[in-house]
Amino acid sequence: MMPSQESEPKPTLRSKLSIIYEKLFQGEKVDDDIWEELFLLKVNIHVLDTALSQLTTTDLINLKKTLNELFRRCVDVLGQENYIKSLNVLLTLSVVIKNVWRKDLGDGFRAVDVLIGFNDAEERMKMLLLNIHYTLTSTTVPLELKNSSLSLLIVILSLSDNISQNTMVEYLMLQPMWGSLTKVAVSPSLRPSLGNITATAIALLLSYRKHEYSNPYVGSLSSCDDDLVMNAFSEIFLNSMTNYNNKKQSTQKVPSYTEYMTSWLTWSSYSHSDDVVADASPKIDVSIVLCFYELLYHNKNFTSFITQTMTSINKTENDTHSELHSNLLSAFITFSSHVFASCKDNTSLAHLVLNILICLSEDSYVEAFIHDENQVFSVHIFRAKFRHRKEIKEEAAMPLAYSLLELLSEFILSNLTKSFNVELYSKCYRVIHRILCYQKKARIRLSYEWKHLWNALISAIKWCSNVAVEDTDHLIEHHIEVCRIFNMFVMYGDTFLSNHSSYDVLYYEILRQHTVFETLNQTALNYVNTNEKGRCKVLLGCLHNIRTIGNHFAPKIEAWSMTTKTSTPTPEQVMDIVRSNYDTLTLKLQDGLAHYEKYNEVKEQQLFTTLVRGICSEKRDVIKLSVDSAVYQKCASIA
Repeated sequence: MMPSQESEPKPTLRSKLSIIYEKLFQGEKVDDDIWEELFLLKVNIHVLDTALSQLTTTDLINLKKTLNELFRRCVDVLGQENYIKSLNVLLTLSVVIKNVWRKDLGDGFRAVDVLIGFNDAEERMKMLLLNIHYTLTSTTVPLELKNSSLSLLIVILSLSDNISQNTMVEYLMLQPMWGSLTKVAVSPSLRPSLGNITATAIALLLSYRKHEYSNPYVGSLSSCDDDLVMNAFSEIFLNSMTNYNNKKQSTQKVPSYTEYMTSWLTWSSYSHSDDVVADASPKIDVSIVLCFYELLYHNKNFTSFITQTMTSINKTENDTHSELHSNLLSAFITFSSHVFASCKDNTSLAHLVLNILICLSEDSYVEAFIHDENQVFSVHIFRAKFRHRKEIKEEAAMPLAYSLLELLSEFILSNLTKSFNVELYSKCYRVIHRILCYQKKARIRLSYEWKHLWNALISAIKWCSNVAVEDTDHLIEHHIEVCRIFNMFVMYGDTFLSNHSSYDVLYYEILRQHTVFETLNQTALNYVNTNEKGRCKVLLGCLHNIRTIGNHFAPKIEAWSMTTKTSTPTPEQVMDIVRSNYDTLTLKLQDGLAHYEKYNEVKEQQLFTTLVRGICSEKRDVIKLSVDSAVYQKCASIA
């Protein structure tokens, strides 16, 4: 047998791009021909990202001249209207910018200097953004190139978790992109594919130092009176929320009897089993919800578009589309019910949703619409499957005020957990209070089953009495807000309750749960000599009328029981006693019940900082930078 000869290792084949990247990042001089080839060859995202990530901070600083040249040539190429080159440039810039910002260069100004050259940065960025503006607004540029341009903007906007410390965003303030982005949103052909990423970009741009100086995007949004723009964003939000609602509903699985029994044996009567099994639960794009909030808060014209009935595009699993006639407000109520069902997983988003509901409830146009008996919608509200309540069938088409009150009642009941979030509940009560104030003012008698809401509010008081809440200040405020709502019914119920029997039911529920309010009164007395003395006195004042009702009717019910020798009167009998003794009841008039402090965004700065940090972190990780061969072929055919 012939002795085996050791085979020589085969040389590793390297692509032309790998060689060019190596020359560039080793600081070698590159001639014009190689630069030309670099932008003509399809970008290898992985190789480029790897080559840059292997560089140390010192290496990057030493390559300042090369990186400045690369950025300059990228900007110049974007202005040549060569679609293949432009696509490669946009992808290259996205990868390079992300990698430069990953290095610890001290601050954003140093990073700008290494990447662009500080002295030339303003002019270079101006040219880059003008080229992107042309790409987004041109009717001849292919959609894929527009998408890559928007992706580059998202890369720039998400470089830092704290967007207000992102130096690159300052150049977007000097060269505003509002007109470019809104033109994309308005386009019927671009909106289905690019609507969401456009909304994300606008949400982040609006968040940049908005309370520190005059953000030009906030000014543009506030003064925007273009119906096409408002309608376009309404459609973007509607499509996004409708698709999420449909996907979420399709992943819901009703628990079996065994699962209910197992949960019942291991948890308390107030808790509920996990009624949703989400094998592939859809993810919420928080940036879309934030953009919705920004338009609602900054542009008063937007509310008229929220209430319009529109056609949404429903994407199915087979990537086909079907048209659905819906309303943004009704879709948002359904969306909110899903958010509220998972508050503990995303508290910040629940806060944002409640802020939106507060803004909506303060708008007289929206209030008039949701109470309009001629504007009816069938709204799906996700409800937790409590063991102690029957299956609730979907409501028939009704005014949206019914659905909104059901949503808020459901929020109160489904979030009574050991980690009771007093601030979330406070916002929920504010929405309820504003709805009642509008009904009192407009004298609207809603045929709503108010008993659901009253029982939910009393359940919240009982839960707080049994669960230790560390924040006494917020706890006392929570009780004040609940009692204020009850006082609205007691003092002004005759102006908005549907009939006299509703008033009787209110008194019956207060009498039935009288011990709850007595316990709450004792709690206030216990804290009256602490630092919370002032608020405790307010709470005692709010409890006065509620306790008066109990103290007035309880002896009369007891006397009736002794006379008739009936140990437990029925609800109807109790209400008969109430009706016959209204005249002798004396209540105390309370000032300011129907007034409230307007929503103030400045008080929510910490919330929005947290939300934007989360969006930037997420978008930085998930933004798609790869482009398949079909896109290149399409760009080549157009060119």
